[in-house]
Amino acid sequence: MALALLAVGCRTAPEEAGGEDPTDSMPDEIAVVTAQEWPEQLDYFETRAPGSALPDGETCAHWVLSTPSEENRPENTEQNTTTVEVTVDIDGAFGGWNERLAPRVVGDFTGNTEQILRWVACKWGFDEDITRARAVTESSWLMSTAGDVTDDVELCDLLDLEAPCAQSYGLLQVKGTVHGGTYPFTTLSTAFGAEYAMAWLRACFEGSFTWLADDGYAAGDEWGCVGAWFSGEWWDEAAGGYVDEVRGHLRDESWLDY
Repeated sequence: MALALLAVGCRTAPEEAGGEDPTDSMPDEIAVVTAQEWPEQLDYFETRAPGSALPDGETCAHWVLSTPSEENRPENTEQNTTTVEVTVDIDGAFGGWNERLAPRVVGDFTGNTEQILRWVACKWGFDEDITRARAVTESSWLMSTAGDVTDDVELCDLLDLEAPCAQSYGLLQVKGTVHGGTYPFTTLSTAFGAEYAMAWLRACFEGSFTWLADDGYAAGDEWGCVGAWFSGEWWDEAAGGYVDEVRGHLRDESWLDY
């Protein structure tokens, strides 16, 4: 099921953050490799270093769907089979990075919950088990999860909701009051919400978030970016605690309990 909708994000890295635009050292386009160009099929998706070529969505879909998988969260079926046409910016990324990364956020994949998590891990170049563990931490793999409830009327107004309201939605809990234009689409389409979250992680991992530079931020720190998704800061106490929780689920492979 496809929904033709349009939302435009309005949040980008603040100009007053200072520092050089990191796009100066970035290629004009993200290198995308098709199945015909890739040397072999990937059966497990690992984290790809900053600057690496990334598979296209169609290639990732082919690889993911070639591996048998059963739905362990049938409650997600409607959202798993819904796609949306949405245009959003990646919050916190410099404009040049949005020009390169944001157009890849299309959420045009349908499948079961595990297949969607593997698809976004493949397309955005991240370890699939870390992605599984993040989804355990955020939502227990349930699309109905709504978090970060607030009584702040102004925040709820941003989502056209009455206070109190939840701010975060979907498998990876995209915070609609921060990631402009993502709500309500993150409640409607599993693939869109998961893909936006992974695009944000890639922007962080590539070195786009120079507004964190004073805190020691640098490209290539995957766990630092995982923690920043939760806390909005670079390796602060909240980020560290969150990373520990994700690592615990990764170690225990907690998703196998579903």
